[in-house]
Amino acid sequence: MSMRYIERDLPVERLNPLALAEGNSKKPVYRMHKWWARRLGTVFRMITLAASVDAEESEAEIWSKFERGFDLERTVILDPFMGGGTTVVEALALGARVIGVDINPVAWFITKKEIEPVSLTELDRAFNRLENTAGKFIKKLYTTRCPAGHSAEVMYAFWVKSAVCSECGSRIRLFPNYELSRKNGSSVVVCPECLHLFDVAGPGSSRTRCPQCGYCFVPSKGVSGKGTFRCNVCGATQRVIDAVERRGGALDAQLFALEGYCNTCGRFFKRADSADIDLFERARALFREDRQKLLIPRQLIPVEGRSDPRPVNHGYRYFSQMFNERQLLCLGTLLSEIRKIPDRNVRELMLIAFSDCLDANNMFCKYEVQWHKISLLFGLHAFHPIERPTENNVWGARYGRSTFVKCYQKMRRAKAYWAEYSTLSTPKSTGGSSALEPAKAYQTRMESSFKGLMKARRGVLLKSQSSRELSFIPDASVDAVITDPPYLDNVQYSELADFFYVWLRLALKDSYACFRPELSSRADEMIQNDKMGKGASLFQDSLRDVFAECRRVLKSNGLLVFTFHHNRVTAWQRVAEAISGAGFYVSACPIVRSEGKSGFHSSEGNIRYDAVFVCRKGPSPEPRSPWPNVKTRIADDSADWVHRTLDSGLPVSKVDVFAILMAKSVEHFSRCRCNDVPLEQALQASSAILDDLYQQILVDAKSAAVVQRDRWSQLPLFSPVAKPI
Repeated sequence: MSMRYIERDLPVERLNPLALAEGNSKKPVYRMHKWWARRLGTVFRMITLAASVDAEESEAEIWSKFERGFDLERTVILDPFMGGGTTVVEALALGARVIGVDINPVAWFITKKEIEPVSLTELDRAFNRLENTAGKFIKKLYTTRCPAGHSAEVMYAFWVKSAVCSECGSRIRLFPNYELSRKNGSSVVVCPECLHLFDVAGPGSSRTRCPQCGYCFVPSKGVSGKGTFRCNVCGATQRVIDAVERRGGALDAQLFALEGYCNTCGRFFKRADSADIDLFERARALFREDRQKLLIPRQLIPVEGRSDPRPVNHGYRYFSQMFNERQLLCLGTLLSEIRKIPDRNVRELMLIAFSDCLDANNMFCKYEVQWHKISLLFGLHAFHPIERPTENNVWGARYGRSTFVKCYQKMRRAKAYWAEYSTLSTPKSTGGSSALEPAKAYQTRMESSFKGLMKARRGVLLKSQSSRELSFIPDASVDAVITDPPYLDNVQYSELADFFYVWLRLALKDSYACFRPELSSRADEMIQNDKMGKGASLFQDSLRDVFAECRRVLKSNGLLVFTFHHNRVTAWQRVAEAISGAGFYVSACPIVRSEGKSGFHSSEGNIRYDAVFVCRKGPSPEPRSPWPNVKTRIADDSADWVHRTLDSGLPVSKVDVFAILMAKSVEHFSRCRCNDVPLEQALQASSAILDDLYQQILVDAKSAAVVQRDRWSQLPLFSPVAKPI
């Protein structure tokens, strides 16, 4: 049995800082469209390499292949949970033949468009045509006058919801605060009484008086927050969803202010005047005239089995209600023009840009007063209704975030990046020496069958289906399975992806069978959702079934490699039982930096590192070991990986140590075939040593910090979690 490099080591001392940097600024190809829990390309490039080369390789040789490129020409890589396509992209860039499978059609379509080559010239031509049709129409609906009277563009339109007080019947504007902008020690604020906009010096916590009507208020203190609001007439406090229920639908919203751009005056804020309101009303009238003809989604938001009651419990019954009438008019018009593009590939890439811009062109986005830009709907993995929503300029002004223009430019950069990244020079054997051969002759080819894939020089086969049944792949034909499976109930993928799916379906249902159903959810989606009757046991069984199919298609020396982390012991137990139930054992489990923003600013209690489970077909060749010996190995190996993580310059929190401890418990319990204690008991016993292990590592790290202070540049070594695991 030939050992692979990843079973001997993973060079995290250099890899972790690269992963951290990419977490703060992902590669352009991965920014083309939103997908949840997207893994880091840097990490998966190294995992793919390390899982494909022999253990005898030196670390220097691994890094040379990582940086310069390496041709995995005869290697077949499978990702049965491809999601946003990280494994597919990285394996293709290394010259492998790749199979990607995902049950969600949106994930399939995103990955497909990430890797299909395109002419940038043809893209630009299509964009110019859109600009002269839909672009001109949309821009006319986002015009205003700056305070000096010049013609200007609307960047953002500010709205505020209102509710009727159940006690006194007053209509209350649900301002969470009255600040629109904070910059250079001053704020732009709105008077809650007359809606006048004015500047105030100093922090928003100081009491101020409106120069227009004389009303006194504290700009930083509004009347709504955390799902409740206070009546500013009688003082009664009540829940927002109760006001929704009394109204019988989503709350009304009022346009009260704009941020615009003037070529003469620059950026400005203004109160929405009668002309601005009239312009919106004209857009509303046009929408009502064309409503039946417009390409807009008409599906109900599914209620049955919903894990998160939002946005339904806030009165939103249809997906279209998450947009106002001007947004629907503009988006429907733009989608109609995109559908007219004759070239399929170019048309679908414009659809990707269109779908991506939906994230910031809905009424669930707020304005970030310190950063002067709109937030995205899916900044969180949830539908979070906003009391003061912000309407974006759908087409785009000179400034502004995630407009269609910005999303087109982002998509174009992604395709330019992929054209270069996927054709990097790769080593070619020339009579015993190694030369570099440009790989441009081997552009990615989309194949429709495994037979076609094996004939292609650099082919990819993508399927939108369940991975519990992979009959299109022959037995013992895959070199490595590299993936990132769903993490039980962490992300409800179809529940979120439906937001994009219902729009994409309007243009894709006649071309692809996976877009014909009304919604993206599928009965055999592998996710834990108790409200749908999909408990943890069913999730474990489904994961075991997928791993069993992976075992069937893997060659005898093939590896199953997947990343995982979780903050519950039971989750690690489920994964461990799925591994063993499918006939694998864990041969190695390195620890590496996970996706997300900088670890020094991540949310308290979040796990920042992935366990990389490297699995071989069982049984393990190691002799059986009694639990006391295994427990010692777990503690020693966990401490070693914590220290290696610290040596890479990154911090480690208590919850990170917990994840490392669980990962090492699963690894050594599996490798040592420990059977004198049950798995559940072993994991609980490992968890019980967390405090002692953490304290010892903390002491060691502080001692090391004295010696290596310059190397670590005073970055914190530990960020202990405030609450227990």
